[in-house]
Amino acid sequence: MKKFMAAVSAVVVAAGMLAGCSKAAGNTDAAGNTDAAYLKDINLEDYVTLGDYKGINVEVASPEVSDEEIDQYMQYISSSMKATVEVTDRAVQEGDTVNIDYSGKRVDTGEVFDGGTAEGYDLTIGSHTFIDGFEDGLIGAAIGETRDLNLTFPENYSSTELAGADVIFTVKVNSIKVKPDLDDAYAASLGIENVTTIDELKTYLKDRLMEDKQTQYKNEVNSKVIDAVTANCKFNQPPQAALDRFKGLYTEQADLVASYYSANYGTSYTTDQVLSMMMAQEGFSGEQTEYLDNKSVELAEQFIMLGAIAKLEGIEVTEDELNEKLESDMANANATAEEGKTIASVDEYKKTVDVENIKENLLTNKVIEFLAENANVTEPAADAATEDDKAAETENTEAADSADTEAADSADTENTEESESADSAE
Repeated sequence: MKKFMAAVSAVVVAAGMLAGCSKAAGNTDAAGNTDAAYLKDINLEDYVTLGDYKGINVEVASPEVSDEEIDQYMQYISSSMKATVEVTDRAVQEGDTVNIDYSGKRVDTGEVFDGGTAEGYDLTIGSHTFIDGFEDGLIGAAIGETRDLNLTFPENYSSTELAGADVIFTVKVNSIKVKPDLDDAYAASLGIENVTTIDELKTYLKDRLMEDKQTQYKNEVNSKVIDAVTANCKFNQPPQAALDRFKGLYTEQADLVASYYSANYGTSYTTDQVLSMMMAQEGFSGEQTEYLDNKSVELAEQFIMLGAIAKLEGIEVTEDELNEKLESDMANANATAEEGKTIASVDEYKKTVDVENIKENLLTNKVIEFLAENANVTEPAADAATEDDKAAETENTEAADSADTEAADSADTENTEESESADSAE
């Protein structure tokens, strides 16, 4: 869920980062009246009076990666590792992954019950995948040994036919596997270039985490600069067509987040749910329509402001820059397109997307970079830095806990999918 909320939050990190690629329609008016949807059609000076935008002072802590963060990531790797090393010289222990054949039958009738039989099933001892007593009953069993486990299903078991029933599971242990050691050999087995030892793996992870931190740092600087510049401006109500456009783009981004997480994380999310989570996160208690109206004004004002700054500073997007972006987007689209549905040329691709919106985003991103480059970015004051460090420490701990939980959930899912017959033993 933390990853999900991070993705949702990214929808509104900064106005200049908003990228809608769908084909949009709308009336335009070069005079800048209420039918104007794009910056090129708006008389920007009618809607914004710029304040100071150069030399803006913002405080953002420099990115750092601590040893504790590396240790947390190593713990996550360890928890995610699958049992692949076969053990042949001892009996089953807690934490082992055992491959078993089992068959369950009722004590009262001697009949094998549905779903109580499987062959070649991998079970991690201590995972609590099966009913109480099943996993503990295999501790101490030797490879090749068969044991009868006299157990009782819980009274509240999901299957009413088995709830409270006394059963006997006959279980044979076929093999024992454990997780590999998190050592140099494992690091080398990952196939990462120039990583053959644990120390090199830690260095690699530190570099990757620093890349993420630097991206976060840049985004935070951009966000704070935009907020400060916006606060220095005075705005008139933006054109209605622009408001409609940004409301649609904002909703589209929420829809993309919902679709992505529904497809990749097995939980169905709707656009309304994503927007509701954003409203809750921001402490907005009104109706969703009011929330979207507010967001459309916020985004339209920021884009108009950035467009006005671009005009004053002579910042433009060249045709080469636009075509380079379109070619990159087209390549990405073709990489995931169904067979026979790829796009052959940029000219054809232009017919499927809102080119003016893409150009506008390139422009506003350029302006944001200009503002950040001309800002005075300093470290937070000592007291504020201490609070930020505490917050970061909490966030990192929660992230590690979340990663461990996700890894455990993934392991349970794999076990469940390997044999539906395990359901009656759980």
